[in-house]
Amino acid sequence: MNNNDYYHKLSTLLENQVSLWQASVVDSDGSSPAKSGMKLAIPLQEAPFGNLGGGELEHKVIDFIRDTKPDGAKLYSFSLSPDGAAADFNTSMICGGKVSVYIEALHLAQRLYIIGAGHCGKALGQLAKLCGFYVCLIDNRQEILSEDLSDSSHETVLHDYSNLPEVIAFGTGTYVVIMTHGHLHDKAVLEQCLRQETAYLGMIGSKNKIAQTYAKLQEKGFTEAELSRCHAPIGIPIGSQTPYEVAVSIMAELIMQRSGRSAF
Repeated sequence: MNNNDYYHKLSTLLENQVSLWQASVVDSDGSSPAKSGMKLAIPLQEAPFGNLGGGELEHKVIDFIRDTKPDGAKLYSFSLSPDGAAADFNTSMICGGKVSVYIEALHLAQRLYIIGAGHCGKALGQLAKLCGFYVCLIDNRQEILSEDLSDSSHETVLHDYSNLPEVIAFGTGTYVVIMTHGHLHDKAVLEQCLRQETAYLGMIGSKNKIAQTYAKLQEKGFTEAELSRCHAPIGIPIGSQTPYEVAVSIMAELIMQRSGRSAF
């Protein structure tokens, strides 16, 4: 792939809000095929493109990015021998020497955690993927997550909802929608999320159910200001009934929050 093709594809993916990282070789010594100036672009779903010289080094970079989804930018060192000098990463290569790779997040899609992978959760996940969110479906039912959910999520997590910070990367770019099966765990989930940093926090349910949930949380010491952070009832009131209609109403609110627009 020549430079024109590389940057054209890079530009296209960024225009389409694809989560994307770039790894650039800054320096190398020894007999490594990785040379200064080489670049590799790594989307989460599509095949990487560009070149870091191939081999174990390139695979380690790809695996690191896809496993950790690093924010920001940082220079990393890779040792090219099993017993090489101290480095951020060691390899089983026999080239000898070290390679410095600058890894930068060019675009990170906002992360949407949908807690509850029922009909509405799956419908919302499908729309959210189409709208450029990185979608994680969390559920406590193995049989649900055993289905093919690739249309509705980028990843799925089986979890009992007991310690959500271990599976949710809370932060300014984090969106959380609570819709557990039968609303059985909504209060416990909301309790864990209210004092975490989020861009958006919403919970499905009727006004009566939400009022009861809030009353129980106030008994546990949560303030009205804290509870007001949660969008509930969730979504724009459009008279939605079916899972996809509910998903449309929630998606509209998520997009409005992402764009910084106020309610109409």
